[in-house]
Amino acid sequence: MLAACPDTEGRGDDWRWSIRRVGNEPWQVHVEADPQHVVADHSVVREPGERDLLREPGEELVVVAVKGQHLVQDASGPWHRWLEPGDVFVVEGEESEHLVLTASGSGEASVIRLRPTGRDPLRWVP
Repeated sequence: MLAACPDTEGRGDDWRWSIRRVGNEPWQVHVEADPQHVVADHSVVREPGERDLLREPGEELVVVAVKGQHLVQDASGPWHRWLEPGDVFVVEGEESEHLVLTASGSGEASVIRLRPTGRDPLRWVP
């Protein structure tokens, strides 16, 4: 399991999703989401260079490094994080956020956008 947020009785949220590592070398990212509560869009980045990622209010973005080194950073610059294979980076919030993903030349990264089907914003509980 790379990341997950199952429904919990104590928290009261009525949505769930999980992101798993499947297979051996080369492994892949598998996304499961409860379609009644979460819409998941999964894209794979294999080309080097920068990509703008805009996270809308209430959404979550999950970046998983599969192969190579990748940089995720806030477009305005206050923070950045290098990801190695197997690292997972989750971004959430109630205000939009502009990120930049810089993919390595021989790498691969998965970008998963999780959107609520209702009005309540998604929350990640590690």
